[in-house]
Amino acid sequence: MNAQWETVVLTGATSGIGEATALRLATMTTTLIILGVEPREDAAGVIQRVRDAGAANVHYIAADFTHLRQVVEAVHHIQSLVTSIDLLINDAGVPGAPVRIITSDGFERTLQVNALAPALFTRLLVPTLAEGARIVNVGSSAHRIEQFDFDNIDLEHDYRPIAAYARAKLAMVTWSSLLAEEEAATNTTVVALCPGLNDTPLSAAMTGGTGGPPSHGAARVLFAASADVPSGSYLESDRVVSPSAEVLDAINRKHLTRLYGQRLAPFAACAGTNR
Repeated sequence: MNAQWETVVLTGATSGIGEATALRLATMTTTLIILGVEPREDAAGVIQRVRDAGAANVHYIAADFTHLRQVVEAVHHIQSLVTSIDLLINDAGVPGAPVRIITSDGFERTLQVNALAPALFTRLLVPTLAEGARIVNVGSSAHRIEQFDFDNIDLEHDYRPIAAYARAKLAMVTWSSLLAEEEAATNTTVVALCPGLNDTPLSAAMTGGTGGPPSHGAARVLFAASADVPSGSYLESDRVVSPSAEVLDAINRKHLTRLYGQRLAPFAACAGTNR
């Protein structure tokens, strides 16, 4: 991997694929801003490992994506640290909880953390992106096993942990494609990927901990970060493939755009931007 970035922002950096990616990025960028849900003192070990892994200037920001106002605060913190971002990687994610959880913002937790929060985070950071920046969104091939149900988007009826996760990743992959369309007039590229099955805390919670080491998933993320592929691409096993028909369906895309607008606009407005 010969890619080199001046400034990289990575969410979900304190465990699993995110931590493995951060360790690699520490050797590949000048400034690395990593985000995790843990308070700084609880993340101290990870932060030190990332700093020891390379020469990057590492900053840590704690942000709980179950609270969208913390997403806004994290963006303000980032913008106080750097004036431009070359690479933004949205890796933060949670498994479907054993029982349905509604956040303080009023949304089903898996959807909020895996889909809504990354979209808000990215939207607020778009003005800070450098020329030719790339946004990498970590999705999952699990998006193929579910369908949208916009009348039951928060899974009030028939909640199942796997379904919650798969539908959230379906929203993430679809939003990534929509974002590429939004940014088509700019030099920003957007790529989504499935990192494969990795033995991480997230997969352990859902499948009992099968798959390769997190470093394998990190390699997929970093390939997507530098691969010469069209904006809007979705990758599995480092190859551009078509996402599910649900992602490409025009009606689904219209409904998801409306949903994101309704749910995220108040937080974008309080952050001082309507983009």
